[in-house]
Amino acid sequence: MQYLTKRGRLLACLVLGLGFHPLAFALGTDSGTVVTNSATLAYQVNSVAQTGSSSVAFTVDRKLNVVVATQNANWVSVIPGQTATPGTANALNYLVTNRTNEASRIRVALVDRSTQAVTGFSAQGGSPTVFPPTPATGTMWNDLNNNNLIDGAETSVALSATGITVLALPSLAEDAATNIKVVVNVTNAAVANQYRSFTLVAAVADAGGVALTADSSGNVSPGGTASNVANNLNAVESVFADAGSANAEDIRFNFISGASVAGADVVFNGQSSDTSGFISVLTLTVVKYTEVLFDPISGNAYNGSGARIVTSNPKSIPGAVVLYVVGVFNTTTTFTAQTVLIDDDVPNPSVLVGDQANPGTPVDLPTSVTLTVGGTPTAVALDRTNIITDRDRVWVRGCAATSASSQVFGGGTPEIDDAALGTCTAGQTGYIAYLVTINDA
Repeated sequence: MQYLTKRGRLLACLVLGLGFHPLAFALGTDSGTVVTNSATLAYQVNSVAQTGSSSVAFTVDRKLNVVVATQNANWVSVIPGQTATPGTANALNYLVTNRTNEASRIRVALVDRSTQAVTGFSAQGGSPTVFPPTPATGTMWNDLNNNNLIDGAETSVALSATGITVLALPSLAEDAATNIKVVVNVTNAAVANQYRSFTLVAAVADAGGVALTADSSGNVSPGGTASNVANNLNAVESVFADAGSANAEDIRFNFISGASVAGADVVFNGQSSDTSGFISVLTLTVVKYTEVLFDPISGNAYNGSGARIVTSNPKSIPGAVVLYVVGVFNTTTTFTAQTVLIDDDVPNPSVLVGDQANPGTPVDLPTSVTLTVGGTPTAVALDRTNIITDRDRVWVRGCAATSASSQVFGGGTPEIDDAALGTCTAGQTGYIAYLVTINDA
């Protein structure tokens, strides 16, 4: 009778148990990797050694995953009159990363969203408007070396008048990333606090650069009902593994029809999207201030220390002395204005005389005046001593604290010609101040 020895039965069990244990592979195993498991059998029959073996194999599939993430923490500032010049104009910056377990082609679409709000960015006040021109003009490019320039073999494309601009990216290695940047033109008609938002959508593409519309598990792109597809162990299949977005503005895109799809990006559709945007800012804000300092009836509004005399309220009667202050504010955080000049036309001399016409009654000034800048009251300290010393001239305080001087009024009329404030860097303030008398002749 044939029988297995006790030792043989034990050995067979051990070998079979080890042979059919699943092997552990690290996350990110390359697609196309063939995984083979073999089992061997050793036993005895009537003291005669016997062997056997069996093996199975499967092929690692493609785990398709592309990730888009804006690198802008808030609205990107642009200024009226700027041109879309890479390296000069501020840019939107999106990082596109290939998380697929093999090198992959990727296709991106930039969708103009007009004044769309962006989750996490500063809130838009009132009824936001879009800065001109419309449609938007500018450039999108694949900034491989992230130097904010278009150089070498980097691909670029002009923004489309349709509001949808598509760009095919070269193959990205597994876990590699590339920068997609966008700059825009802004016309001189733009005003402060206008917007333009863009959503960048990226999709995994085939070898020819065509965005995939479905995976081997029945998931569809840009979204729809998945179907149940049987697994093929011996073929490289593709599986969408992308995350969705909780932000409503991060829409989907149909790369076949060329149209955006309403609703936030969903999981397992072979896409990823994120939204960023521009805000227009005025580099310099100019605010003019006036106050009556003296009239022949009420006297001075301020004492010699610059404090208000509460019992004196001079009026705008002939013979009154009027203070004018023209403040210039750079309210941006990044821009610098060069060669800042102020021209100020004062009404003709039949109304105002460009000096203090009451030398016998010295006129005093406040220590500061309050100007409203963008809805915010802002105090500007006055150089009282210098202005009082030069009552018959125009005092010019440049944006640099060390830049101050006086100049004469323009000839013929009491006007200010090219009062130079120099360079106004981010956050700096300059002003001119002068006194005029209401004509009493």
